[in-house]
Amino acid sequence: MNYVTQLAAAAIMTVAAGTADAASITFNNASLGTHTNYVESGFHFDKIRVVTAQCASKAAGRCAAENAFRETTMTRTSGGTFDVNGMWFSLLTGNAPLTLVTDRGTASFGVGSFLKDVNVQQKKGYDLDLTSLSIFKNVSFLRIVDVSLAANKAGHGTGDFRFDNIDVAPVPLPAAGVLLLAGLGAFATVRRRKRSAA
Repeated sequence: MNYVTQLAAAAIMTVAAGTADAASITFNNASLGTHTNYVESGFHFDKIRVVTAQCASKAAGRCAAENAFRETTMTRTSGGTFDVNGMWFSLLTGNAPLTLVTDRGTASFGVGSFLKDVNVQQKKGYDLDLTSLSIFKNVSFLRIVDVSLAANKAGHGTGDFRFDNIDVAPVPLPAAGVLLLAGLGAFATVRRRKRSAA
């Protein structure tokens, strides 16, 4: 009975060590302005502009906006992959769609596009549910980019869209399964040695 208890405890500890917690990136603790190295909840943004106007939450009052670089890329600080489950966004003008790029594909959301039968309009916030889209599963990066600039080579002012409350879930490393098997093997070896010694 003691062996079974130890085995179960080892299995639970090994699996728990391999799991990762979901996070929501809110930019609430970020200082205002442009950052070239911003980290929150274990995720790194290479360049980001934090503002207080027209954000998802009036109480928090901070979100990210399109910046002079026209894009920002988010990765895990520890490496590895993650799922992007959702985010909030608002388009302030009609000429800058919110475009999301991952290593699995691209999705754009502009004025006039439809989200669950809702027509996207200017200056309205939308919660984007990405859980059913495979291009946002097990990705190594999320790039938020303004493709309208590249398409027509015409510039426009920065800040044409806002994004906030990015819901992400790090994908556990597959090593957890290997560790579980190694732990079970070690317990089996100890048990055999105790039996042969008795």
